[in-house]
Amino acid sequence: MLSRASKLVDEACTQGVFPGASLTVSENGKVLHQTYHGLTSKTPPGVAVTKQTLFDLASMTKVLATSTLALLAVRDAKLDLHAPVEEYLPDLHRSQLGKLTATELLEHSSGLAAWVPFYQEVEHMLGRENLCTMEAKNAIFGMLAKQPLLAPPGQKAVYSDLGFILLGQVLEHVLEGPLDEIFSSMVTGPVGIEDLFYVDLKNPAKANAVRQGRVFAATEKCPWRSKLMVGEVHDQNTWAGGGVGAQAGLFGTGESVIALCHQWLSGYKGKSDFLERKLVKRFWTRSKVAGSTRTLGFDTMSPSGSQAGTLMGKATVGHLGYTGTSLWIDPEQETIVVLLTNRIHPSVDNESIKQFRPKVHDAIIEELRGEKS
Repeated sequence: MLSRASKLVDEACTQGVFPGASLTVSENGKVLHQTYHGLTSKTPPGVAVTKQTLFDLASMTKVLATSTLALLAVRDAKLDLHAPVEEYLPDLHRSQLGKLTATELLEHSSGLAAWVPFYQEVEHMLGRENLCTMEAKNAIFGMLAKQPLLAPPGQKAVYSDLGFILLGQVLEHVLEGPLDEIFSSMVTGPVGIEDLFYVDLKNPAKANAVRQGRVFAATEKCPWRSKLMVGEVHDQNTWAGGGVGAQAGLFGTGESVIALCHQWLSGYKGKSDFLERKLVKRFWTRSKVAGSTRTLGFDTMSPSGSQAGTLMGKATVGHLGYTGTSLWIDPEQETIVVLLTNRIHPSVDNESIKQFRPKVHDAIIEELRGEKS
């Protein structure tokens, strides 16, 4: 039990850094710490966070779902990381986007903007009643296809949701199915992970079935949607397109997230046949774009001010989620830390987690080192 780290998370809940949290830590392939803190919501008062509480993982979707599927597509010779995406999406043949490669999309060097509020335009075009539909999803992709590049591909690192929306279209094409279904059939199903999934808002019956009997941590009281977001993806573009995206949309527990992280780490160590070692090493190799901290999908520790703190190894990879979630994998020490919170409940204006994360990660590593000495 990491008592110091656990106490810090409890204090963060009390101090309003976030209403609730799940902290899961593993070392050498074994989970050695699982604690649950605070409440699923503040207003209205929620229930205590437990092992079963599901969090909106936000942009952690980019590594857990999208990067994993991209690796498997490369393994199966269905995706060439260096081929222009127009080979997979012929409709982009005359577009700048068609010349982009999966590598540029994964490492955020495509030249695309970081984010565009497509949801506002698609609502204006189709009406609120036609959001969360396939029509809306297709409309968003049509808007994306017309986006200009703000920098030459491969020259500048700019974290981009738009690049991952495009990559999601590529993966759905080469793997022949919607993201939620191929993620289930190719990833969580084969490795036996249950509580890591999308909620498909395009199909209300399907969404209700997957949410049945489950408890979700609340996110924002959203002024645009005029409701508290619970069991529906917070990200507006993903929501408008039906809840299933390559950039966001996954829900999961700390236990389920760390289980998939174990698959990546086992692959890196050559201990798993699911994710091949040479491909994991390729996906965890830092981009050669000047100033970039990115790999293929993952982030690495910044030279200063990293949200992973200061004590994890130089080879550490990970990712953050806007809702207050994070994962970090140190392959040298075989340590994984998964912190899931709902820091944007009830408002996205609360950013105090930025000061908290480095502190709790350093406390975890200090305690682990102390136990070994």
